[in-house]
Amino acid sequence: MNENMKKVAINYGLLMAFVGIIFTLGCYIIDESLFVNPVGSISVMIISVAIPFFAIRSYKKLNNGFATFRESFSAYMLPVIFSLFASLIFNLLMYNVIDSELSSRQGEMAFEAMMEMPEEQLQTTIKFMGIDSVDDLENKIISDAKKNMSLTGQLKSSAFGFIFFAFIALIAAAVSKKNPPEFE
Repeated sequence: MNENMKKVAINYGLLMAFVGIIFTLGCYIIDESLFVNPVGSISVMIISVAIPFFAIRSYKKLNNGFATFRESFSAYMLPVIFSLFASLIFNLLMYNVIDSELSSRQGEMAFEAMMEMPEEQLQTTIKFMGIDSVDDLENKIISDAKKNMSLTGQLKSSAFGFIFFAFIALIAAAVSKKNPPEFE
């Protein structure tokens, strides 16, 4: 890996990790109900998908406007990998060491948000999930929230995130590649 790639990967990886960590800390400090607000989560996702595009652009600028498919793909994925690793460590500390009850509270908030759905939609959701009652639904949502923040849950989430970003990186690399001319 050349120096330009290292510089881009570290700078944009830190930026991506910073966005996710600041969102989590902001929700935790300001109002925990923001964790279940889809606007914030969707905003962070959009920003996280966009930042590596700037990494590709930055790498190309440092490389005289050129980047092969492999270099473009790497410029997108290396910050993602760095960010996923940093976020994994942060989330494990946040949800398992600093405040081990946070995931339970998030599950309760998600359940309360579901209870605001129209009755017909709620019953359809309960049937779809294969649950018999609203109490079972509450228990399932809370237990799922706890599982998602465990080490295994975080590793699964990181793996799915990696696959999602790799798919986008393939498209970004195909669109942004620009090979240097063979003959000058």
